[in-house]
Amino acid sequence: MLPSRRHTLKQLLGLLALPAIYQMAEADNTPKPISNKHVTFLTRDSANYLKQRQIFNKRITLMPRLIAVCHDTQGVQDAVRYANLTNLAVTVKSGGHSFEGFSLNEGGLLIDLSLMTSMRYQSNSKTLIVQPGAKLGKVYEYLARFKRLIPAGSCAGVGVAGLVLGGGYGFFSREYGLTCDSLQRVKLVDGQGNVLDSKTNPELLWACRGGNNGNFGIVTELTFSTYPAPEFFTSYHFKYRNLNLAQATQLAKRWFALMSDLPSTAYSSWVLNNRNLTIVVTDFAKTPSNSLPTILKTLRNNASEITPRRKDNLLAGIKRFRGGISPMYFKNISAGYYHNFQDIEAAFPALFKTMTTASLKSCLLQINTMGGAINKTGKAKTAAYPHRAYNFLGEFQVYYQTAKDTPKAEALANTIQKQLSTAGITAHYRNYPDISLVNWEQAYYGDSYPRLQRLKQQLDPHNRIRHPQSIKAS
Repeated sequence: MLPSRRHTLKQLLGLLALPAIYQMAEADNTPKPISNKHVTFLTRDSANYLKQRQIFNKRITLMPRLIAVCHDTQGVQDAVRYANLTNLAVTVKSGGHSFEGFSLNEGGLLIDLSLMTSMRYQSNSKTLIVQPGAKLGKVYEYLARFKRLIPAGSCAGVGVAGLVLGGGYGFFSREYGLTCDSLQRVKLVDGQGNVLDSKTNPELLWACRGGNNGNFGIVTELTFSTYPAPEFFTSYHFKYRNLNLAQATQLAKRWFALMSDLPSTAYSSWVLNNRNLTIVVTDFAKTPSNSLPTILKTLRNNASEITPRRKDNLLAGIKRFRGGISPMYFKNISAGYYHNFQDIEAAFPALFKTMTTASLKSCLLQINTMGGAINKTGKAKTAAYPHRAYNFLGEFQVYYQTAKDTPKAEALANTIQKQLSTAGITAHYRNYPDISLVNWEQAYYGDSYPRLQRLKQQLDPHNRIRHPQSIKAS
């Protein structure tokens, strides 16, 4: 039976080029999807629907009408063509770690890439070819066999595609650059079901270096350059307890100032939880640089607790920072980029008061070091990621146990965001989305946004791939 006449000739021709992916329902003449060896379609009453729908943030309760569990690129094409046939919105899930659950939608089609996890290291070029569903922890483990790595963070459950498509940073970025700076080639299926390759379309590579989280194409393969993996990974922890505002302010000023001398092989986080502060420093140099001992000595002053230095092998060291591995309730947002403490000094008293008086006690302000190779001259033109000039990145986090506390968590995050905005913080990290963020287009993408809009118009003119903060066509 043929589809109804409302379908265009272009849609019909596209379907003829594919295996049969639908059948007509007798009752309402609606195309129903057919699973094949490339893709498995799940409805809400399918046995594995809830398992494949699950994302890391339990706060998000959206329920797609269909989930397309893809096994290969052809399966992604099948899913996109079916979405076009039936006019369903498409969202994409690899690791499922989006803070706002942008990999889900209500009543649309979820393209699930979690089974596309293959990795292949090419020793001649020292490159890694990986599918989008591979988790970061597994990527580290695989590359360790060859004594290589890609510069990234520590959260083991994050999908490598979602990480790189928003930028990606972590322990090794001050030495080797952002995760997206190591991306050398990308293949994707656009919003019309076509397979594209950055080898013949360089604009795709530029855009996927920080500008393609569910925007205009579903990535099916990524090629990364890799770097020598260090033998050891060293970490230091300093805790300061029961702080008042003056003490917290002084410790913040001191940490920001010290970080100007942080060696490129080192990384640091400043984490305020209620009235308690934790500072973490990591380093992977064979021998510490001259500046690091001075920094560590200064951080020891006034510390309530100092954890002895840990010198682990690389994988063991990273695993200490892998974070939670099971779904949880949380409301996390970008707390903005900063050049120095002066950028948030005006907001700091209000931030401290809000956090220390909040009814939800598991709330954290974490500030991480950027800089180094991230803001190396010349890289700005090679990637859509726009925020290289900043030396610090903040994240506000709220964790809680039951769904009834969701309104409190969201209200707390909104209050923090307003305080930051009032202080003039306008640049934000796309991988830390905040659905309530005003002017998110410029906040995430800066001057790259118009160029990304033009690409959206070319690759997804009908806005098939979309979520609340996806790029709009020009």
